[in-house]
Amino acid sequence: MKVEEVKILLALEPLWTAAVDGKEFIALRAADIEVEGTTLRFSRYTRRILDVQWLRPNVVRLQVRSALRSRTEVVTFYPGDRLPAGIDARKRRRAFQRQIAEALCKYFGARAIERQTLYSDKIHGVGGAYPRFLLRAASHIAAICVDPDETHAVVNGVMRAAVLWSSVLGRRVSVVVPAGRTQTVASRLQAAPKLRSGFDWLQWDGSEISPLALEAPQPETHIDAYQAPEVGAEVDRICALAPGLLQPVQYIPGRAVSVRLRGIELARVTQNGATYPLGYPLEPIIEEIVRERRHGSRHPLARAHEERWLESNLIGSLGKLLPVRSEWIYPQVPSFSGEERSIIDLLTITGDGRLVVIEVKASADPDLPFQALDYWLAVERHRKAGDFAAKGYFKGIRIQDQPALLVLVAPLLAFHKTLDRLVGLLPNSVPLVRIGINQEWKREIKILHRQGLLS
Repeated sequence: MKVEEVKILLALEPLWTAAVDGKEFIALRAADIEVEGTTLRFSRYTRRILDVQWLRPNVVRLQVRSALRSRTEVVTFYPGDRLPAGIDARKRRRAFQRQIAEALCKYFGARAIERQTLYSDKIHGVGGAYPRFLLRAASHIAAICVDPDETHAVVNGVMRAAVLWSSVLGRRVSVVVPAGRTQTVASRLQAAPKLRSGFDWLQWDGSEISPLALEAPQPETHIDAYQAPEVGAEVDRICALAPGLLQPVQYIPGRAVSVRLRGIELARVTQNGATYPLGYPLEPIIEEIVRERRHGSRHPLARAHEERWLESNLIGSLGKLLPVRSEWIYPQVPSFSGEERSIIDLLTITGDGRLVVIEVKASADPDLPFQALDYWLAVERHRKAGDFAAKGYFKGIRIQDQPALLVLVAPLLAFHKTLDRLVGLLPNSVPLVRIGINQEWKREIKILHRQGLLS
């Protein structure tokens, strides 16, 4: 072991952050850290150094042990007070875990926390962003929570995590969501009685826990007016560079047409001209993408933006796969305000005028059912309000006054193992169709499995 090198390193930086087993994070001055022989002292810790690992030239991980314990610990020193993004997120989540634990004990009148955890349970599909607690109270209480500083996807994903964790525990679970960020969760609960009644839904305002108010406003979605730009000649000229390969797709918010090659945008054409995100001329770019972005290739281009590639292939063959009007396919309509979605949303219509919502995912995603429900609910709100006809969509077609059909499309082996359990909690009013396609969809799409009726 090169303990002397550790001693020198810790003296070079004025400030350090020590992470103890990834659970406790301590800000230290260099003067507060002592290394004498194989003995390490900082804060209230005195440990013997057993092993040294250099993660980076200025990041060191020490395996240590207390003189009074047989269990080893891992202490990692990071320079300064700014941690790497992943470590910083863990530090924030640990701080939230301690804070929400106090609020839970107060709300439930619990004597103590019997057990708590923040690890990622990949076997059961419960992510490491959600602290889980078992409380010792008059009755056994289980609670799962989410930090207000998480992304939209993580906050909304607590619902899926609660369902899966509850099935592991075999008991009722209380779910705590951040007050002020409850719109999507409340919208789902209003529509899904089995979800609403199967759990105790709570909210935390930063100081105390209270019952979740289901009367929260619906998530904000909007529909841009559809006005097809008069750019046919320029789009045809660009597509002629690679006939059968380049695909024009409406970009409705910008009144433009996006010209794509296997999901990658090469040009965006408006009535004011064309822009080329990857540069111009297009011929060498097309040649490279065709060569590298193909079925069986291991090039990074073959793995990038797979959802977009699957969307392009699906749009090109949708009329052959499903009884819909292939001339009326709108991507991402309606759109969500301020939220990033990890799945592709398509809106189309059957020959007799029934709306069809298609959710596309190229890889396994446990949140697919609930994210699909979000989009279906948004489409239903706008359908009932008559917004699609008013904004110029599906011209010449009378939209039926029936719930939109919801179609989930993914490679058959990419449907997440938790899909059936989550789909079983969706509202009975959702007409659901699941379509599993072949793994070789990059070459040609074939339907291998279909569940539900598209009519």
